[in-house]
This record gives sequence, C-alpha cells and structure tokens, in this order.
Amino acid sequence: MMGFITRFSARKPRGLSLLLAHALLLLSVLTCAAEISPLKAEARLGNSQVEVSARFSITLPPAAELALQNGTTLPFTYQFQLKKPRMQAWYQQVKSGFGAIATNTYRLSYHPLTRQYRVSSNGIARNFASLEEAIQAIATIGGWIVLKDTSVGDEPENFAGKIRLILDFDLLPKPLQINALGNSEWRIDSDWQDLQVIAASGGNP
Repeated sequence: MMGFITRFSARKPRGLSLLLAHALLLLSVLTCAAEISPLKAEARLGNSQVEVSARFSITLPPAAELALQNGTTLPFTYQFQLKKPRMQAWYQQVKSGFGAIATNTYRLSYHPLTRQYRVSSNGIARNFASLEEAIQAIATIGGWIVLKDTSVGDEPENFAGKIRLILDFDLLPKPLQINALGNSEWRIDSDWQDLQVIAASGGNP
C-alpha cells in the first residue's frame, strides 16, 4: 500500500506540470492571436523631403478574418508623426490638429467569385491568391514621402520621427463599429515606432 502511495505521489507533480504547460501555451496563443509587430522602420532624408520605409508582421484577429470572408473591407492605416526639429514638429502637429501629419491607408477585401484578395491604396489595386500574400503586401511600405519641400531633413542629426500601423477601426463600416464596440480584438496597433534615420547618400534600406 505504501509503495502505491509513493508511486502515485511521484506522478502527480508531473501531471500538474503538464497541465500548467498546456495552460501557458493556450494563454500564449490567445495573447498573440492578433497583433502588428514592427520589423523595420526607416526614414531617408534628402532632396528637401522625408521618405519612409517600414515593414511589419500582421496577425489578423479571428473576428476580422471572418468579417473579411463575409465581404467586409478591412482598412489598415500607416501614420507618421514628426518629433524633431521641435519647432517644425510643433507647427506640423498644430497644422494637422495634433494627429498624424501623414497617413496612408491600404484596404483589404476578398472576392468570393474569383477567390482572390485585393489590396488597394491611392487608386491602385493588386490581386493576390492567398490572404498571406495580401497581408505581406500591406505589411510593407516603401518610398512613402511623408514630407516634401521641407528643410527638416537638412540636418539628419537633429531629425526624429515615428510611425505606426493600425487596423483602422474608425474606417470600418458603421454597423460593424457598433457591434465591435468595446471588443479589444479589433484594436490591433503596432504602437509608435521610432524611425532609423538614413541620409540620402546611404544604401538601400
């Protein structure tokens, strides 16, 4: 009898450890289910303009993917904000109502008849055979001129800016906004990321 109790007690911690490991794994999956993570964020200065390139990793929330399959267009918006030089940054923020001073929106849609995903921005649309390909197209932006005819980049050591990418809740259809109100699953945001400054004479990003 004592031997049975000893063997049972020895097995119990291992069973609890396994359950704990599964619980932690499930928590990790749920936590990382939807996110936008930064991979690269650069600003190229020169020719009286500021040009931004960035790359992110996007994981759609299940609710957003379901809405996409059911005909909802998902808007993803890049936002740029100038931080330095201070005076120019303050002026640009006042001019833009203290919001992002430059934005660029990509719209993702699905067409069931052709079984293709479409990404459109600035009047240009591209079709993709898979959701993964379409997401990759949205997650990368290059050659985006956020400021032009400006002297803010004349001294790279005094320049600073930041960028972020969001699933733009405010641009979703109003009925969906109401249904998703208070649902944090729809609020995916890379948070503001500082831009690495590259002078115009530097290499390709």
